Amino acid sequence: MPDLKVKRRDASARIAELSTKSGKLLLPNFFPVFNPNKPVVTPEEMKRIGVEAIITNSYIIYKNEKLREDALRRGIHSAIGFDGIIMTDSGAYQLYRYGDVEISNKEILRFQHAIGTDIGTILDVPMSSDMSREEAERGVNITIEHAMEWKSLSNELRGTLWLGTPQGGPYDDLVRESAKRISELGFDYYGVGSIKVALEEYNFTMQADLLMKVRMFLQPNKPVHFWGIGLPSSFSLFVALGADTFDSASYALYAAEGRYMTPERTIPLEELEELPCSCPVCSKYSAKEIKEMERRERERLISIHNLYVSVQEMKKIRTAIREGWLWNLVQERTRAHPKLLKALIHILWRYRDELEEREPVTKRSAIFYSGPETLMRPEVIRARRIVRKLEAKRFFRTSIYGDVPLGLKYTFPFGQTVSMDEDVKDEPSDEEMILSILSYQFGVEATRAFRNLKVRRSRRTGMPRDVYSDDIRIGFIRPHDGFFIPSIEGAKLLIKVLPWPMCRVVVKKEHEDEVARGTTVFSNFVEELDPNIRPHSEVIVVNKLDEVLATGKTILSASEVRYFERHPFVIIRHHSLHRN
Repeated sequence: MPDLKVKRRDASARIAELSTKSGKLLLPNFFPVFNPNKPVVTPEEMKRIGVEAIITNSYIIYKNEKLREDALRRGIHSAIGFDGIIMTDSGAYQLYRYGDVEISNKEILRFQHAIGTDIGTILDVPMSSDMSREEAERGVNITIEHAMEWKSLSNELRGTLWLGTPQGGPYDDLVRESAKRISELGFDYYGVGSIKVALEEYNFTMQADLLMKVRMFLQPNKPVHFWGIGLPSSFSLFVALGADTFDSASYALYAAEGRYMTPERTIPLEELEELPCSCPVCSKYSAKEIKEMERRERERLISIHNLYVSVQEMKKIRTAIREGWLWNLVQERTRAHPKLLKALIHILWRYRDELEEREPVTKRSAIFYSGPETLMRPEVIRARRIVRKLEAKRFFRTSIYGDVPLGLKYTFPFGQTVSMDEDVKDEPSDEEMILSILSYQFGVEATRAFRNLKVRRSRRTGMPRDVYSDDIRIGFIRPHDGFFIPSIEGAKLLIKVLPWPMCRVVVKKEHEDEVARGTTVFSNFVEELDPNIRPHSEVIVVNKLDEVLATGKTILSASEVRYFERHPFVIIRHHSLHRN
């Protein structure tokens, strides 16, 4: 099983580290395709650009006797001159393009392992949107047969991470069946096969639909690779839907066509009077100078620029995940192309429940209204659903959330949404604020837990901080999102009124003492939990007798925990016993 460590969350995306033979790979990431027969940009140049991982075709290497012998003798990393992480394709694209390959699935599996690839792939059957039902069924059967062959060889192929790709093309039932079977076989990495023809026609809706359909059947403790996605403007959307990595040769293919990439679009080089970029290529040469170059050198330089754009976009996406503004970036990027925006709206509506399940409950960044699709974002739909159930004496009106209790004026997402609404002038009382936050965060039952509520405010900012009930400190209001963070005493009072297992993580008996002394709750510690827990939920950690051990913040959602063998789940804030 791959060692995947989730560090940060936003949307259905994650910053994670994947351990491979060649080191740790930071996710999400982009694998540029390197063709050893046509090295437009060398692996050494890719490394300087900031590329951490590449993909090359093991079938092309196998077919070239000199390359094959060199890779078998020295290993793939030395043979092509790249000391980062290497994924190898099995020849599936050649199978799609030419209808046959001169090697069996078992042979190409063994060859990839023998040359020391970090991530190997089975010989699946890629599909197109115009494929007949009969062809698709045959392709799915071959893909599953090859996946089962890998399973029979898996002990022999240990050390390499292996990727299996469900297929099915435009046929939903075939996609579901293929995804289930591939998931059951225990691959280390999953692939989603971009649908040819549809991809070439910029049918992003079909691609996004496929990703969501496949992802529902895949285990969340393993990374997901989306084949053939190379337009930087589409990266953020597919990352937000759960894709961890992509590969493409588009940086070079577009350069061969004289197409210059930007984060939003591609522009024909002949239309550019100046280069709107400050990468090393664009800083050194003018548009006129590049246009006047010999074709091969011009192609090479545009390829380098295009690769810079792809790498920089991935860095921006990772920054957005860390800071909590990935959906803002997705909306910005999708508005650069009508078909991307169409895909976003389709996915937000059709898969709203699936997206909400992995959506963090709070973020450090604001929600920016940038169009009607903002109302369909999962954190917005969740907030609207909750506030409709809340009672209060005073409300303020918003165009995005409807009527919101005044006590939630400073609580995420209401107080952190930037829209065209007028600022709310009224201020909530301390009691009004605490009761509204408790209701929103823990359910209406939580308001019965405390009496004689008092709030101590910050002398510097005047904002609420510590919260007391009958002069007992029960927690504090977190400044950046207005959430209530219970103390141990506050948690003890809360669980008296919250029905089992609401807001709870129940740990196994053998882990009670270490958790009570402040040890992180790992996934394998969990006995039972509230199924409504989402990433970044504030939870109460208890034993089977419902005695409070600790309080903390979750990293995973409730539905993900059982898939991770030993992964941090609750980061402890307060614990009931002293540390040893």
